[in-house]
Amino acid sequence: MTYDERWLPLRSTAVALALAAVFARGVAAEEAPPLRVGMAPNYPPLAFKKHGKLKGMEVDFAKRLGPALNRQVEIVETEWEELGPALEAKKIDMVMSGTSITEERKEKVNFTEPYLTVGQMVIVRKADYPALSDPQAMDQTKSRVGYVSRTTGEQWARDNLKKAKLHGYTNTKEGVAALENDQIDFFVQDAPAVWRVTGGFTDEHPTLTGLYRPLTTEYLAWAVPKDNPELLAQLNQVLEKWKKDGTLDDVIDDWITVRKTAIEVKPQP
Repeated sequence: MTYDERWLPLRSTAVALALAAVFARGVAAEEAPPLRVGMAPNYPPLAFKKHGKLKGMEVDFAKRLGPALNRQVEIVETEWEELGPALEAKKIDMVMSGTSITEERKEKVNFTEPYLTVGQMVIVRKADYPALSDPQAMDQTKSRVGYVSRTTGEQWARDNLKKAKLHGYTNTKEGVAALENDQIDFFVQDAPAVWRVTGGFTDEHPTLTGLYRPLTTEYLAWAVPKDNPELLAQLNQVLEKWKKDGTLDDVIDDWITVRKTAIEVKPQP
């Protein structure tokens, strides 16, 4: 037996083991399930559909989350009201949908560290601004106040408005249309949506303006099931990295070019 022949069995074994390891890694990668992200596309600029495609800040976050976690991300379009039940039923793995942290929600899910501080604000018609800009004007018997149903906007309205007539809508678009058509006088919505509608980014709503006084202080975060602390820790690590390297602000600034928080901005005559 030659020198090379004596080593052939060892070489064959080594090659076999290497191939087995590569195959095992390939199988593991293929079997790793995608991260199913529940998202309600009814909240521009955070999540919405344009020409049939998902757009928005949360969508951009989700696209970046896959490489950050080295895992495929699958966005599962879900009605806002069904996000909680879908998470509980394990139909999705997490929620990325402009969700405010509340004590009630914290009883059912775990939240990541916040990625944006917002608050409820109000949209009115420019023509009514002089009469409705007074903070007391909203809670009057003749006042008609709208909000998106089952949101913190509705919660604020029900807790604080005892005289006004309250109207719930399915999404921001419906509420804004009701305001433009004189069906309501005030529309309460999260700051990002108010900035988007009234910030002058488009010419879609030239008759509307905002009352840029935050009614609340809220924190937006992603929700995960309570029985998945590992995913929660991974997401918090990603958020911490994004805060440090500027990714978080870059994505937010792409969609909210002006962040007004406590300054009252009067409409132009």
